[in-house]
Amino acid sequence: MDRAALLGLSRLCALWAALLALFPCGAQGNWMWLGIASFGVPEKLGCANLPLNSRQKELCKRKPYLLPSIGEGARLGIQECRSQFRHERWNCLVTAAPPGTSPLFGYELSSGTKETAFIYAVMAAGLVHSVTRSCSAGNMTECSCDTSLQSGGSASEGWHWGGCSDDVQYGMWFSRKFLDLPVRNSTGKESKVLLAMNLHNNEAGRQ
Repeated sequence: MDRAALLGLSRLCALWAALLALFPCGAQGNWMWLGIASFGVPEKLGCANLPLNSRQKELCKRKPYLLPSIGEGARLGIQECRSQFRHERWNCLVTAAPPGTSPLFGYELSSGTKETAFIYAVMAAGLVHSVTRSCSAGNMTECSCDTSLQSGGSASEGWHWGGCSDDVQYGMWFSRKFLDLPVRNSTGKESKVLLAMNLHNNEAGRQ
């Protein structure tokens, strides 16, 4: 093997090591970390190596083209959270722990407080928004824009709607499929109550 090939191989190994350090394979599932990942890193790693739970990984493998939208949804959620809480004592600070090893928002993600409620709501809303916009932009084959309003308009004002609205329903469907873990999958009374609250806040954010 010549020197150039060896150099290229060493660089590839170094890149792979850096990617694995960013998203440990055995890390606890927490999709919110994708919102602070460097551009293109999640796509290079692939669904199996991302900090997702088993249900999310399976959905990601079936729909890998949605990975950029998932990351963008997380980024939008984090950005909006920081904007809304910028003057508060807790300002949506993310944890300094290595990505994927602990919840992005630390204790606040499981504290059951109003901050927890807002985090889940705004992250679910961000995911709906990013997936919906990706559909409208024509980036996916299984969804597009909403044409249901194209025949609408106002005859008296002499106009009709000929545009293409955002297909929010697909974004809502995907957000529920990706984020909402069934309550029956949890154990213990406290965890069931917290999960039920998180599901409620996810839906509030989508609405």
